[in-house]
Amino acid sequence: MLDCIECELSYDEEQNEECPRCIELSQNRPELVAIAAITSQFITQAGSSRLDSKIGEIWPESDGVCFKLISEVEGKFKRKNKFHSYLSENKGSTSIPSRLQSYISNEIEFKTLVTLFMDEILSAARDAGAYKVAGGNIVFMHYKGHEEGDIGRFLAIMVTKKDGFDFDEIDLVPKDSSHINLDALRQAALFDLTLFDETYPDIPESETYLKFIKGNSTGAFFKKAFGCDENNADNAESVEQIREAIADFQEKYAFSSHFYNEARKSVDAIIEKAARNKESVPLTKLFDAVEKHIPDDSHLKGTFGIFVNENEYQINQHIEPTLDSAKKGKSISVEANDKSFTANIIRKKVGGKGSGKSIEYHDGQITLNVTDEKVQQELEKLVEANSNA
Repeated sequence: MLDCIECELSYDEEQNEECPRCIELSQNRPELVAIAAITSQFITQAGSSRLDSKIGEIWPESDGVCFKLISEVEGKFKRKNKFHSYLSENKGSTSIPSRLQSYISNEIEFKTLVTLFMDEILSAARDAGAYKVAGGNIVFMHYKGHEEGDIGRFLAIMVTKKDGFDFDEIDLVPKDSSHINLDALRQAALFDLTLFDETYPDIPESETYLKFIKGNSTGAFFKKAFGCDENNADNAESVEQIREAIADFQEKYAFSSHFYNEARKSVDAIIEKAARNKESVPLTKLFDAVEKHIPDDSHLKGTFGIFVNENEYQINQHIEPTLDSAKKGKSISVEANDKSFTANIIRKKVGGKGSGKSIEYHDGQITLNVTDEKVQQELEKLVEANSNA
């Protein structure tokens, strides 16, 4: 007989190569398991702008809502467009990085960490004048997978009181509920503690350890409270700014139109792929996409990233583009001075005068090839009528 060092079961090693109990547990256990969860409630008084909070008790380990919430929120973070961030180096004992490090090293308990974060949230909300958070709750949760060395994730999700988020008034533990309603979600922040522990204070190269999703609340104070730099651009603005930077770089250093078009195509291809896969793109990858089109013998090789930073383009270090922002890169918008004509023209369909392209451009004028006979007839009638008007 052999004693399993994991569960202490005695089993016949001749009949079983591995512990049968551990095999059964591994087959039935969830992919992610909760370590601890707490609810905090915002408190205001009628007629007063004062904002306080109440922190509840640790949720029961057997609470099914806890496990349902993990899977629902994980799915939400995968599906939703996110704001990606990271923490700047700060060695102060009261800084967010220091507090996370203290928690990871077991110097402070989960409830202490929650209390410290709630202090930050209240302070940020007061500074922003965000007193309309009354009636809202924030669920804090630490959960992890089964991989060796996985520290887990720290989640904060701000919700309203709806089905699936109804809490006991005394301990603020969730009441029995048959489902989770994430339509009640207002804000959510997610720390990957393992990635934070591995990379901080460096900027992560391929993925960020701090992510936000926004529901039905603006709540800029929420990101600020978790150490996110609010000066960082959002995803849509970041995409537009990187495209503008390529155009400005080409114009300033008199690169050819071929360089501009090829650099744009490379960047847009990366953006489109990331949008389809709902992935984030590190800014350095977009820099590399532009750099490969700068001639190797140019003294400007390796300077595009410097150009972007020195000119303070509003581009986040990690961008998660939407399909809409990716689509915008394929066309250019034009409008007549009197607003009588507007169009989105596909970039690759544009050519010079006599090029035979669907759209020809020369000296401030656009020519369209009209092939539909009925439209041709209608336009001819309009030309005749308007010339006699």
